[in-house]
Amino acid sequence: MAILYRLYQNNNRKNTKAYGKWYAHATYTGHYDIEALADEVQRNCSMKRSDVKAVIEELVEVIQRELGNSHTVTLGNLGTFRMGVRSTGTVTVREYNANKNITGVRVNFTPLRKKDSSTQKYYSPLTQGMVIREAPKNTVLPEPQEDEDEGDGE
Repeated sequence: MAILYRLYQNNNRKNTKAYGKWYAHATYTGHYDIEALADEVQRNCSMKRSDVKAVIEELVEVIQRELGNSHTVTLGNLGTFRMGVRSTGTVTVREYNANKNITGVRVNFTPLRKKDSSTQKYYSPLTQGMVIREAPKNTVLPEPQEDEDEGDGE
Protein backbone atom coordinates (compact mmCIF):
# COMPACT_ATOMS: atom_id res chain seq x y z
CA MET A 1 0.00 0.00 0.00
CA ALA A 2 1.34 3.42 -0.92
CA ILE A 3 -0.19 6.87 -1.05
CA LEU A 4 1.13 8.51 -4.20
CA TYR A 5 1.82 12.22 -4.51
CA ARG A 6 2.99 14.74 -7.06
CA LEU A 7 4.60 18.09 -6.38
CA TYR A 8 2.95 21.35 -7.37
CA GLN A 9 4.05 24.95 -7.01
CA ASN A 10 1.67 27.37 -5.32
CA ASN A 11 0.92 30.19 -7.76
CA ASN A 12 -1.66 31.95 -5.60
CA ARG A 13 -0.28 35.46 -5.07
CA LYS A 14 -2.92 36.17 -2.41
CA ASN A 15 -1.12 33.86 0.00
CA THR A 16 2.31 35.47 0.17
CA LYS A 17 3.63 32.96 2.72
CA ALA A 18 2.97 30.02 0.42
CA TYR A 19 3.46 31.70 -2.98
CA GLY A 20 6.15 30.01 -5.07
CA LYS A 21 6.70 27.15 -2.64
CA TRP A 22 6.38 23.50 -3.60
CA TYR A 23 3.82 21.22 -1.96
CA ALA A 24 2.72 17.61 -2.29
CA HIS A 25 -0.76 16.73 -3.55
CA ALA A 26 -2.16 13.22 -3.37
CA THR A 27 -2.62 11.68 -6.81
CA TYR A 28 -4.92 8.82 -7.74
CA THR A 29 -4.36 5.88 -10.06
CA GLY A 30 -7.77 4.27 -9.91
CA HIS A 31 -11.29 4.36 -8.54
CA TYR A 32 -13.09 1.87 -6.29
CA ASP A 33 -16.89 1.93 -6.59
CA ILE A 34 -19.76 0.03 -4.97
CA GLU A 35 -19.39 -2.81 -7.48
CA ALA A 36 -15.73 -3.34 -6.60
CA LEU A 37 -16.43 -3.03 -2.88
CA ALA A 38 -19.22 -5.60 -3.12
CA ASP A 39 -16.97 -8.01 -5.05
CA GLU A 40 -14.21 -7.78 -2.48
CA VAL A 41 -16.49 -8.05 0.54
CA GLN A 42 -18.10 -11.13 -1.05
CA ARG A 43 -14.62 -12.71 -1.42
CA ASN A 44 -13.82 -12.00 2.24
CA CYS A 45 -17.05 -13.13 3.94
CA SER A 46 -20.15 -15.25 3.50
CA MET A 47 -22.36 -12.47 2.07
CA LYS A 48 -23.28 -12.47 -1.60
CA ARG A 49 -22.28 -9.53 -3.81
CA SER A 50 -25.93 -8.54 -4.32
CA ASP A 51 -26.50 -8.47 -0.54
CA VAL A 52 -23.44 -6.29 0.01
CA LYS A 53 -24.56 -3.87 -2.74
CA ALA A 54 -28.05 -3.68 -1.26
CA VAL A 55 -26.67 -2.88 2.19
CA ILE A 56 -24.32 -0.18 0.85
CA GLU A 57 -27.05 1.42 -1.27
CA GLU A 58 -29.48 1.41 1.67
CA LEU A 59 -26.77 2.82 3.95
CA VAL A 60 -26.33 5.77 1.58
CA GLU A 61 -30.09 6.44 1.67
CA VAL A 62 -30.21 6.26 5.48
CA ILE A 63 -27.18 8.56 5.83
CA GLN A 64 -28.78 11.05 3.42
CA ARG A 65 -32.05 11.00 5.36
CA GLU A 66 -30.39 11.42 8.75
CA LEU A 67 -28.13 14.24 7.53
CA GLY A 68 -31.28 15.90 6.18
CA ASN A 69 -32.76 15.65 9.68
CA SER A 70 -29.78 17.61 11.07
CA HIS A 71 -28.25 14.51 12.65
CA THR A 72 -24.59 13.53 12.54
CA VAL A 73 -23.87 9.97 11.41
CA THR A 74 -20.92 8.04 12.85
CA LEU A 75 -19.84 4.80 11.19
CA GLY A 76 -17.72 2.91 13.73
CA ASN A 77 -13.99 3.17 13.02
CA LEU A 78 -14.62 5.04 9.76
CA GLY A 79 -15.68 8.46 11.07
CA THR A 80 -18.51 10.97 11.23
CA PHE A 81 -20.57 12.67 8.53
CA ARG A 82 -22.28 16.03 9.20
CA MET A 83 -23.83 18.77 7.12
CA GLY A 84 -22.32 22.21 6.62
CA VAL A 85 -23.67 25.37 5.02
CA ARG A 86 -22.06 28.20 3.07
CA SER A 87 -23.51 31.64 3.62
CA THR A 88 -22.90 35.29 3.09
CA GLY A 89 -22.86 37.65 6.04
CA THR A 90 -25.07 40.55 7.01
CA VAL A 91 -24.38 43.49 9.26
CA THR A 92 -27.40 42.85 11.49
CA VAL A 93 -29.44 39.81 12.47
CA ARG A 94 -32.61 41.45 11.07
CA GLU A 95 -31.04 41.65 7.60
CA TYR A 96 -30.33 37.93 7.47
CA ASN A 97 -32.55 35.94 5.10
CA ALA A 98 -31.82 32.21 4.80
CA ASN A 99 -33.14 32.03 1.22
CA LYS A 100 -30.84 34.85 0.17
CA ASN A 101 -27.79 34.39 2.41
CA ILE A 102 -27.36 30.61 2.50
CA THR A 103 -25.55 29.89 -0.74
CA GLY A 104 -24.92 26.16 -0.50
CA VAL A 105 -24.75 23.00 1.55
CA ARG A 106 -22.06 20.37 1.77
CA VAL A 107 -21.31 17.11 3.57
CA ASN A 108 -18.34 17.21 5.93
CA PHE A 109 -16.55 13.98 6.83
CA THR A 110 -14.25 13.68 9.82
CA PRO A 111 -12.32 10.42 10.05
CA LEU A 112 -12.16 8.73 13.43
CA ARG A 113 -9.15 9.81 15.48
CA LYS A 114 -7.53 7.82 18.24
CA LYS A 115 -4.85 8.91 20.68
CA ASP A 116 -1.62 6.91 20.88
CA SER A 117 -1.00 6.39 24.60
CA SER A 118 2.79 6.29 24.21
CA THR A 119 3.22 9.44 22.06
CA GLN A 120 0.02 11.29 23.07
CA LYS A 121 -0.52 12.09 19.37
CA TYR A 122 -3.74 11.54 17.45
CA TYR A 123 -3.91 9.28 14.39
CA SER A 124 -6.57 7.93 12.06
CA PRO A 125 -6.96 4.14 11.98
CA LEU A 126 -7.72 4.55 8.25
CA THR A 127 -4.11 5.62 7.62
CA GLN A 128 -2.37 2.99 9.74
CA GLY A 129 0.38 1.16 7.88
CA MET A 130 0.31 3.36 4.79
CA VAL A 131 3.48 4.38 2.99
CA ILE A 132 3.93 7.62 1.03
CA ARG A 133 5.94 7.84 -2.18
CA GLU A 134 6.15 9.97 -5.30
CA ALA A 135 3.84 8.93 -8.14
CA PRO A 136 5.45 7.52 -11.28
CA LYS A 137 5.55 9.96 -14.20
CA ASN A 138 3.20 7.77 -16.27
CA THR A 139 0.25 7.89 -13.85
CA VAL A 140 -2.83 7.83 -16.08
CA LEU A 141 -5.52 9.74 -14.16
CA PRO A 142 -5.49 13.56 -14.33
CA GLU A 143 -4.53 15.59 -11.29
CA PRO A 144 -7.43 16.13 -8.87
CA GLN A 145 -9.10 19.54 -8.90
CA GLU A 146 -7.75 21.75 -6.15
CA ASP A 147 -10.13 21.82 -3.21
CA GLU A 148 -10.97 25.22 -1.76
CA ASP A 149 -9.47 24.09 1.58
CA GLU A 150 -6.22 22.83 0.06
CA GLY A 151 -3.31 24.68 -1.42
CA ASP A 152 -2.90 27.30 1.24
CA GLY A 153 0.40 25.82 2.37
CA GLU A 154 -0.44 25.88 6.04
